[in-house]
Amino acid sequence: MPQPLAYQFSGLITAEAPITVDYVGMEQRLPRTPHGQVFLNGGTLRGPLRKAGLTMLIRELAKAHGKPLDGIFNRAEMYMLGEGVDITRQVNSEEGGTHDPRAEAFLRAANPFLSLFGRWKLAGYLEVGALLTSRDNLITAGQGVRHDQFEHSPQLAQYLDEAEHEALLTELRSARESMVEIEALRAQVRELRERSRNSDDRTVRQEISTQIKELEAQEKEIRKAREGSEESIKHPIQGVEAIAPGSQLQSRLRIIEGSAESLGLLLHCLGEFSQRPRLGGHLATGFGAISAEWEVLQRAAGERRANAIGQVRLDDMGIELDGEPLEAAWEAFAQALPQYDFTLSTRQEARKQWKSRK
Repeated sequence: MPQPLAYQFSGLITAEAPITVDYVGMEQRLPRTPHGQVFLNGGTLRGPLRKAGLTMLIRELAKAHGKPLDGIFNRAEMYMLGEGVDITRQVNSEEGGTHDPRAEAFLRAANPFLSLFGRWKLAGYLEVGALLTSRDNLITAGQGVRHDQFEHSPQLAQYLDEAEHEALLTELRSARESMVEIEALRAQVRELRERSRNSDDRTVRQEISTQIKELEAQEKEIRKAREGSEESIKHPIQGVEAIAPGSQLQSRLRIIEGSAESLGLLLHCLGEFSQRPRLGGHLATGFGAISAEWEVLQRAAGERRANAIGQVRLDDMGIELDGEPLEAAWEAFAQALPQYDFTLSTRQEARKQWKSRK
């Protein structure tokens, strides 16, 4: 059996548009390090790569086996591959059982996609590091004002009958009056959040959190009481904290136990991701576009240093591979694709298949 290889992608991702991510508990701010840097969690890239890879698998397997696109995976298999989630609960039966390393090795060899990205109780061999950049690259983006279409284009009102026109005036008046109250509450919330960020006292932060919840509850009641839509159509858009266009983010991806085929799989996932290379949220307003360039290094067991084997570049126009080992890995996965079993996900079934082939 060939010895596993380690592969590392080291390079830079360039923000071609503002990038913002709403992480739970961060109050729409991006995470910081103590060293003057801001970062995006590795999952912000790993997740889109995994989902792009699933799309790639469906298309390429359909071509390889002459099947329709909707005949490749069922719902449970798509959840397992795309998110590592077991909706059948078969994986639960592995708890408490004796771990069989040979069954796991067979599972990883038969289903390299699951081996690469993992599932619950099966660690993925693909590590995606945090994307680091300077705090100086932070901006507020997306701010503006949303207008009511009847105020912005009054001529539209001529297409309403008299009753609808009167209802419109009532709704506009109610929205205007309620937004004055809501903006006052939101100003208090912003001030409280700033105080919370600047305080190290846990008790003070808890008290502030309670006050914020009370103010948010008041806002909710005001919105419920207004005429027409609960959400105001006309309102200022505060904008979000984002990484500025033109900023470069340090990026590292690593396959800890790989082969030419698993490297090729990752390259195919990156190729599919290049169809729409986007990170984070607010994509419909043009956020999230990136380009990227990595140097790829390979290291075999026993070698003292890794060796560069090529470069990978991607953007909206596609993916470029520079280096014969990378082209060979791309082709190696494509050739091996029809022989893999991407529906295999449990060690029990892997053990059965392994024993039947002995």
